[in-house]
Amino acid sequence: MKRIVVSIIALMMVVSGCAGMSDSSRTKAEGTAVGAGGGALLGALIGGLAGGKEGALIGAAVGAGAGAAAGYAYGTHVAKQKEKYAKTEDWLDACIASAEQVNQETRAYNLALETDIQTLQAETDSLTIAYAQKKVEKSALQQEKSKIDSKLADANKTLDRSNFELENQQLAAAEARKGGQTQQADKLDQEIEQLRGTVAELEAQTQSLASMSARMAV
Repeated sequence: MKRIVVSIIALMMVVSGCAGMSDSSRTKAEGTAVGAGGGALLGALIGGLAGGKEGALIGAAVGAGAGAAAGYAYGTHVAKQKEKYAKTEDWLDACIASAEQVNQETRAYNLALETDIQTLQAETDSLTIAYAQKKVEKSALQQEKSKIDSKLADANKTLDRSNFELENQQLAAAEARKGGQTQQADKLDQEIEQLRGTVAELEAQTQSLASMSARMAV
């Protein structure tokens, strides 16, 4: 675990050593380093549970690689978006507007999905009882499962988009704070915190859908 901690510290030093790079290159490097550090830590924890010390080291290596790739993708996306604006302040205002929009859309989606889940839950409960009593055929459950799986696929797409927005806005907030735009950084942090809660709600709803789908798998 000491090796893992040292590796993560080294990755964070990459971030602090980005000052001499161009703005675009620095953003990409920061995204890569942060992603690698987070991936290494998560990989170490999972690997440690699965395979002890050796598993932790392997998990850290694999997680760092996967995290670095994801981090680079986020960093590249942020850099490209930033290049569209003449002033950093304009870019940050656009980031805040984007975060607000995704927050609103995801909250609205959550509310609609909650209603759909309640309906699907009642249907699955009824079908489960009817199937146990041999009042319906297996095909009825399979049809219900298809309906649930379609809703789950859509929910996962929305979840992926929200998570992508969350990662990008975290990078943007870090850029803002580092550049001295404290007011905009604070506003982004508020949106990020709200989005985290909204994403957590959506994750819980996708788990409910996955659980219902499993009940219909006969």
